[in-house]
Order: sequence, then C-alpha cells, then structure tokens
Amino acid sequence: MTADGDHVIANSYQNEDLFWALRGGGGGTWGVVTSVAYRTHPSTPLSSALLSANSTNADSTQNILAEMIRLTPSLVEQGYGGYCSISVGQIRLFVLSPNVAAEETQATFFPFFEFAASQPDVSVQNSTAVFQDLWSWYQSLFVITGELVGVPIEASSWLLPNNIVQTDQPGDLATELLKLTSAFSYS
Repeated sequence: MTADGDHVIANSYQNEDLFWALRGGGGGTWGVVTSVAYRTHPSTPLSSALLSANSTNADSTQNILAEMIRLTPSLVEQGYGGYCSISVGQIRLFVLSPNVAAEETQATFFPFFEFAASQPDVSVQNSTAVFQDLWSWYQSLFVITGELVGVPIEASSWLLPNNIVQTDQPGDLATELLKLTSAFSYS
C-alpha cells in the first residue's frame, strides 16, 4: 500500500522503482507491504574458502593480492562470491559457492594458499569447508550455544566488475588497490 492509500503490485515487471526501493531503499518510507510472494529453491551444499594473511612486507602483500586478482575471473565462473578486505599489512578473503565439491574447492584454492604462504614475512591461516546449506554455514559463524553472536551478511557480491579484474597486469591493479587502501587508513 502506498503512502496515498493505493494498493499496488510491485515486482520486477510492475512498479519496478517501488519494488527496488522497498528492497533496500528505506522500506516503510515508500509504502507498507501487506503481502509477499517468494520463489523458493531447494537447499544446496556450499563450499567455502578462507584466507587470512598478515604481512610486514608490502611486496608480499602486493604479490598475494595480484594472485588473487588473477584468480578472480575463474572464481566468478565457478560461482564463488564473498568478501575481501585488504590493506598493506593484511588480506582477508572469504568466499562461498553452491554445489562445489570439497575436492574442487581444494584444487582451486590450495595452490593460492601455498603461494601466499611462500611469500616472505607473511603469516597465513587458511581453510576450506563444505556446509550442507546456507543455514548450517550461518550457524557455524554466527551462533554459539543458541545465541546470535553476529549479524547476517550478504554472501555473494563482487563489487569490482569482471572486466576490471580480467587483466593481463594483475600486479598493476593490486598496486593501485593498495594505494587506495593506504589513502583511507587511519592512525
């Protein structure tokens, strides 16, 4: 129901702007949702990979980031989505993909993990895991003894479009991204 009392249907075909606004533009600001229809899908297993690298060597950080950039197009093709945070001294990567076997995830990420661990002055923690569905993944990260310890996060978004990371110069892109993170560092 809109603010002026009209009952309307808002979806990706009718009243598209209202549909978009209700999905993240302030909800009740635009109207009141009185009925919702969801398209559901069966639960699927998820494969995940995690890399946490602390570095005291800026060149090592740049090398790890360049390798991650080089890998990104194939990760997207395999359906991985997730998060990465970078700074000169730290890289954190966490990704998920539906319907990928543990062996495939290991084959994809172990060479990257080994590369990261081979860099000088870097401490690396990494892992891969398979979860039976999104809920079991969520519970493993955010629920301890039945109590919520975190907030839900969106787990499938690459903020850089594929055409940006599809480059034959991943080291140059890594250098520029690290310059950006340095510009926003606070002491």
